[in-house]
Amino acid sequence: MENIRLTELINIKILQRLQDAFSEYAGMAALITDENGIPVTKGSGFTELCMNHVRQCEKGARNCEECDRMGAVKTYESGKPVVYTCHIGLIDYAAPIMLDDTMIGSIIGGQVRKEPSDEARDRATAKMLGIDEEPFVAASRKIHIVGEEQVQNAAKFLAELAALLSDMAYENYIMLKNSQKLEQMSRSQMRCMIDMYSNMEDTFNLWLESVRLSAEKNDYDAMVTALDVLVKNGREIFATFGNTVEYAKMTDGDLALSETTYNFRSIVNDAIMLQRGSIKKNGNKITINTSEGVSLRFFGDTGRLKQLVSILIKLGNNFTRNGTVKINMYSEKIDYADMLIVEVSDDGVGMPEEDRINLNKYMQHASMNLGSCSEEDEKEFFVLRMLVGQLSGSITFDSTQNQGTVVRVAIPQLEMK
Repeated sequence: MENIRLTELINIKILQRLQDAFSEYAGMAALITDENGIPVTKGSGFTELCMNHVRQCEKGARNCEECDRMGAVKTYESGKPVVYTCHIGLIDYAAPIMLDDTMIGSIIGGQVRKEPSDEARDRATAKMLGIDEEPFVAASRKIHIVGEEQVQNAAKFLAELAALLSDMAYENYIMLKNSQKLEQMSRSQMRCMIDMYSNMEDTFNLWLESVRLSAEKNDYDAMVTALDVLVKNGREIFATFGNTVEYAKMTDGDLALSETTYNFRSIVNDAIMLQRGSIKKNGNKITINTSEGVSLRFFGDTGRLKQLVSILIKLGNNFTRNGTVKINMYSEKIDYADMLIVEVSDDGVGMPEEDRINLNKYMQHASMNLGSCSEEDEKEFFVLRMLVGQLSGSITFDSTQNQGTVVRVAIPQLEMK
């Protein structure tokens, strides 16, 4: 996982409030550090000994930071809360704040002891740190003494708080990654639209020049052929450009559905057109099957449907070579509406069982992270999940390794008779 800081995922004010609440409840000092043991919050409930004496001298502050770092390291190595003794003999607790398997911080509590202070040891410690002995000894006598049960209860509570912060960090991490993906896709889509316009302009100029030359030569047949090519490819580019605009609107946050009456077969044909080049490159063929008695006229959002079907075809084509991508369409009556079912199957490489299970979970839970595929495929899955959600549909993947994959999407639509 890339290097990311705790304070990038959870606001420092929230960390401080949770830390203050723990300190007040447990009656102990508390501090939150980054993965290296460097404090990111202000200490809560710190004792006079630690705050006014030990941490005020250079050597004491350095030793305290090293103890905090040691606590962070111990929590990282064990993956669970630890209880340890600091350099001046006080009991501290530390629990890791995790992001998946990576520790991004720790929460430390303590500054207590299990038995009364030892004056001789306190004087020796003060002398070693270069601190006036009398104030040090007086402050040491004020340290709260706790029993073993209270130590364990505090460690358990600290672990619960660390787990809460870990969950919060993970949820925010997923939101951050999703936001970054949307931003990347928006930029990518803008570049795509610019390139598309440039290529479309060059292509149209070539077609028009072909028509002009044919007209100058009075070659009627050549002119008709050139015009046919112009019309055919113009429709394809128009469909592609319209779909791209819909996609760009979606990634820019325009989530309102734009519903019209449409012919679903036309949407599938347009989606195939979008992938025609890559389908030919992979040596694949497309088949379309429609159940008998199914009306192909529905009322719904054509832009999102076209994008959804295009991604399904693209995924099937990406994992298949010299094979077949099949599109099956049918509908099921659900109350007042119809459930439009689209199944796209391929006979490609398929996927391992664990990946199939994780992918189905990913499609159902927006907070999940999907790291078992390439970045490009993950973007496709992300957009696919978003489209299905916006259309109030559902999606499932059924796959067997080396035997292919079947993707089933069900979307409520109003059938037009």
